[in-house]
Amino acid sequence: MRRLYLGLGENISRETFLRLSRSSAGAVLFPRLEWLCFHVEGTEIPPSSFHLFFPPQLKYLALYPSFRVSDIPGDRVAALVHIISFLTNSLQELILRCDQGREPLFEDAVSSFICRHGSSLKGLNSDTPLSEAAIHHLMQLPTLRSWFAIQEPPQTLPPVIFPSLENLYLQSAALQWLHTLTSHETDIIQNRSTLATPHTNIRETLKFLDFPRNTIINSTLLSSVAKFWNLVGLQVVGDCSGAEGCISRLTDDDVESLAAALPRLTNVELVKPCRHNSCKTTISSLLSLSIHCLGLKFLEIHFNTQTIVGDMRRLLDGGLGRDKAKCELWYLPAGNSPLEVRREDAETIAMGFKAIFPHLDSCNGGGEWRLVLTALAGLD
Repeated sequence: MRRLYLGLGENISRETFLRLSRSSAGAVLFPRLEWLCFHVEGTEIPPSSFHLFFPPQLKYLALYPSFRVSDIPGDRVAALVHIISFLTNSLQELILRCDQGREPLFEDAVSSFICRHGSSLKGLNSDTPLSEAAIHHLMQLPTLRSWFAIQEPPQTLPPVIFPSLENLYLQSAALQWLHTLTSHETDIIQNRSTLATPHTNIRETLKFLDFPRNTIINSTLLSSVAKFWNLVGLQVVGDCSGAEGCISRLTDDDVESLAAALPRLTNVELVKPCRHNSCKTTISSLLSLSIHCLGLKFLEIHFNTQTIVGDMRRLLDGGLGRDKAKCELWYLPAGNSPLEVRREDAETIAMGFKAIFPHLDSCNGGGEWRLVLTALAGLD
């Protein structure tokens, strides 16, 4: 057996486990196991026997100490902490997702593992805080390609070159890493006294950048993002349903600069379009992305619909970008944006969308957006 799920639909009952453990005489139950997903709360395996499922050559480990809000017994937590402390350098990917409040219980074990045997890690997805020493070591792991960062950078940074990350997921306070990785123009981190090596390699290697939920999107943020010139994916998950209103502060010029700087983008999600309709971006932003990012496959971005009919007419009459190649985007999530147009204007909007995205055949939403969708279908 190479793959095993524990605690899900294929759970091992206590009776089955006892039969297996007796037959194995205390040895690892699945010595060839390479991939283990372990939902601890959903299994009847005694905590004292957890170690029987962790062979020395394990390459992928996903631990979910509690996948419901309810607490799990302390002996199970202690058993997992013990297991993590004995993971070997064969592990290539570690996923550890805890209930809120449980994360610090694993800090020492995960930090110790990274410092001792992290050299083989290709991916770290953990909501457990790390020690400063572990973060310093993480920054030097030669094979690390994917990292979920949940905390701000340490106060002091070693003069080392950051690993060639391809995927960086910034959570909560970790947004400060963006400043750290893009502010080394003079080899000195602003407001810090520590010299550091410029992280130009990560600017070349990073392919996907994910921001904390509901991050305020403004020109300062995008100017930092634009320094990762090989990005193909840019994501800010969230919506504008909160009391603070629309969280997009972008202008058409901001989007134009981003698209020109990052022509390899294929996936762009800058928070779902909202009903506030107060953003300063218009359909000109869509045109900029379509012209500069020819590989664009998925797009979610705010654009103001108050003047959309006039905007589309000016685009069509002026032939903006008519002679330039466009991306192959075929679906545009736009239905959260308010739209009040007459039936006769729906075709103008549809024709404008077709001029921006020649392959577009669908946009979501109710009300007048259905009229636009029907008009789009009639253009094919």
